Amino acid sequence: MKKNLIYICVCFLLMAISCQEEGREDLISKSGEAPGVINNINITPTPGGGIVTYDVPDEDNFLYVKAVYEAPKGEIREAKSSKYANEIVLECFGDTEPHNVKLYSVGRNTKESEFVEKSFTPLEASIYNVAASLDINAVFGGIEVLYENNDEANVIIEVMVDTIGTAKEYVPYDKYYTKLNSGRWVLRGFESVETNFAITVSDPCGNTTETIKTTLTPLFEIEIPKDDFADLRLPNDSRSLRSKNPITHLWDGVINSNSNFWASDQNQDPMPKWISLDFGKKYKLSRLKLWFRGDGEYTDGNYPTDWEVYGSNDPNPDGSWDSWTYLHHFGEPYKPSGLPHKQRTQEDIDYARQGIDYEFIDIPDGYRYYRIKFNETTGKGAFIIITEMTYWGKEE
Repeated sequence: MKKNLIYICVCFLLMAISCQEEGREDLISKSGEAPGVINNINITPTPGGGIVTYDVPDEDNFLYVKAVYEAPKGEIREAKSSKYANEIVLECFGDTEPHNVKLYSVGRNTKESEFVEKSFTPLEASIYNVAASLDINAVFGGIEVLYENNDEANVIIEVMVDTIGTAKEYVPYDKYYTKLNSGRWVLRGFESVETNFAITVSDPCGNTTETIKTTLTPLFEIEIPKDDFADLRLPNDSRSLRSKNPITHLWDGVINSNSNFWASDQNQDPMPKWISLDFGKKYKLSRLKLWFRGDGEYTDGNYPTDWEVYGSNDPNPDGSWDSWTYLHHFGEPYKPSGLPHKQRTQEDIDYARQGIDYEFIDIPDGYRYYRIKFNETTGKGAFIIITEMTYWGKEE
């Protein structure tokens, strides 16, 4: 009983202390003075902006520094820093003209000091360097846009297409958001006819470069129909892991699935292992797309990183390689971020879910039968998982 009484008293005491602390407020009267102005101000120009450094007032009332400036196109912007930093980042300037910045110190009582005005000239915004680096070329079924972004700035590359053919009426086609230091953006779905394209580079602030115009003829290709696809099944081909993961899942049209995929056997056949397909007709390949297992984009240990494609029009029934012609080698799948395996960004995931593009270079002939040889996977094991493979080219 005595122990219970002591316990109850301690609880009440703790509650009383807690209530006192919770109700305590250290307020500085709003009738106080504004903090003093900041001094020793320096602005270092950066691409499209600047970095302000300064000495802060040594006053209890001081809370933060505020910068007010105009950019872009008459828009008034503010940037702030806390009392624990002496740096403010200015951004969104789209030119290299002198600009004025007003700097205020703000107190805990919300009062602002007199402003100190400084002028600086930002460096050329990153979007202009990106635009100058653009290399636009025709590829199978579309165009590629190669770019360099040495500042790793957030930029938006937009492609517009002339739908009338007069080079005067352009409509938006697609946008590409990136901050990578270099990359390749491929747009597909175009007919093999002379087409006018227009491209701009912009930033999230609304600054935009002048329009770059070019006329290109995408290379001819069709998506190869899968209706006639079949498993050629030669004696030394890799077997499927189980009946629910048949090779037919590679062409059933189901993408980004985490259950509907082809999986090779895990232990019976060592690497390398291969599969042989019958396309039903003779085709010359231009490219293919490969889909990973859904939710495993760039993290799964079972997608191919070293593989080859062969063609034949008269494969030997015993599966020997003397009747197959080497066509192309493919390595690591392209990854926008360039991060190591198992690390990824949302941009990586979005890219993979559209299918990973692999292009054939200078394929001289068309073939009806194709063999895919897998040499290595991300996990270095003898197990491959692919959700879907789609091919483009032309009938021979």
